[in-house]
Formats: sequence, C-alpha cells, structure tokens
Amino acid sequence: MFSISNEAEAYVADLFEQQDNKDLALRVDIEKAGTPIATVTFNFCYPKDLDNNYEQFEYKGFNTYIDKNNFQFLKDSEVLLKDEGTNKKLTITAPNAKGEVPKDDAPLEEKIVYTIATEISPQLASHGGYVELVEITKDLDVILNFGGGCQGCSSVKITLKDGVEAQLMNLYPEIRSVQDVTDHSHKENAYM
Repeated sequence: MFSISNEAEAYVADLFEQQDNKDLALRVDIEKAGTPIATVTFNFCYPKDLDNNYEQFEYKGFNTYIDKNNFQFLKDSEVLLKDEGTNKKLTITAPNAKGEVPKDDAPLEEKIVYTIATEISPQLASHGGYVELVEITKDLDVILNFGGGCQGCSSVKITLKDGVEAQLMNLYPEIRSVQDVTDHSHKENAYM
C-alpha cells in the first residue's frame, strides 16, 4: 500500500510498545481525499471498531488498517521518520492523495466538489466556516449544507447568493439554482 522506512517502522512499533495494549492498531485515513486540501492522518484504533471496508496490513510490531476507498489515494506513498532537532516526526508523502483537477468531461458533481474544496471553502475558512455538497437534483439544483462559522451566521444568505451561487453558476451555467438546506437555528459557532 505504502512504503515505510525501517526507521519509521521501528519508531511506530516503539510507540505501540509504550501503549502496552495488544489490541491497538494504527488506522491510516485521508480527510477530504481527492481534493487539494486532503490530509493523511495516523491514529490509534481498535480493529473491532472498524467496519469491513478496512483492510489489515502487517508491519513489525503493529498492524495498520486502511479503508479500501483510500487505496488509490495512498498509492506510491512513503512514510519516513524525520529528525527535527531533538524531536522525531513521522511524515508521509502521498502524491495521489489530493487527486487531480477534474477534466472537462468529468461529471458535474465531481467538478462542483472540486470547486468547493479549492475555491469556496478556503474563502469561508477565514471565518471558521465551510460548505459541502449534499446533492445535485435531476433538475440541476445544487443543494448545499453550511457548517462551522457559517451555520447560523446572519450573513449566510448574502454569502450564498453573492458568493457561492454566483461563483458556481458562473463556472457551471447548466446549474438551475443553488440552495441551502442548513439548519441555521443553531448559532453557537456562528461568525456573525
């Protein structure tokens, strides 16, 4: 799946030995796989808590579990141990994690997800917000859900109409409308 240097493998095995829990394993996941903001994460896990989509990989001193949906994104990845002064840090180079820019003939959903990840959500992140695609209806209505600082924000209607909708409809004129299905009654994290 991915290559791991001898130093990194020994380092991780030592971390597991320090836990003194034979039931623990390492789960490798990718958040936002296939988008420019993809990040690879390493976490301790209990294999019994994972669904059947995770496959086991054995290393010296520990087992790793990876979701089969992420195999393509972890292809050609390399885990190394880097020295940072007196500290050591695991690093992973995952050249396929971020995916590729959708081609012109890619499905509309793929293009919109990519645009949201690369252009829209980074703009909203400055206010602690984000938006995600819920669905595209057969009538080409784009249904979105806002979260973080955008959920419950008093400016979300302006953000939707003047920002998100304008941007998406400019790029994809076949879209009929852009709609928000977020429950904005929850205002705990709202930006405004």
